[in-house]
Amino acid sequence: MKQISHYANVEAIGKNSLKVKITSYSACHNCDAKHGCGLMECKNKIIEVETAHAEQFVIGEEVLLTMNQNLGYAAVFLGYVLPLIIMLLGLACGYFLTQSEIIGGISGIIILIPYYLWLFLNRKRFATKFRFNVSKIID
Repeated sequence: MKQISHYANVEAIGKNSLKVKITSYSACHNCDAKHGCGLMECKNKIIEVETAHAEQFVIGEEVLLTMNQNLGYAAVFLGYVLPLIIMLLGLACGYFLTQSEIIGGISGIIILIPYYLWLFLNRKRFATKFRFNVSKIID
């Protein structure tokens, strides 16, 4: 089974969890002209990872985070694809019912409110499903 992996640094240690920092780079990261054009973006993300072995790690240590690739696809679907489909359906229904582009556009946006509210209310359930595994990096 394929895994998605990221290197991260331990920022904080809890009783049964770690807070790790992942640095993500834009697609320009490997470009030779990245220093001259000024478009390169670098973002730090702090992620809390549940683990029963939190005491084995130290702050500042580099670790490897892994997740099942299928869970990554599911997250992309829930975060990007499904909202796009819902918005387009709302836009089409609003337009065909009223023959107004403005109302169609507004309905396409408004229909996303219950969807994102549903995601927010179910965030704990998703947090148990979408889990990272953390492991030490062996040299």
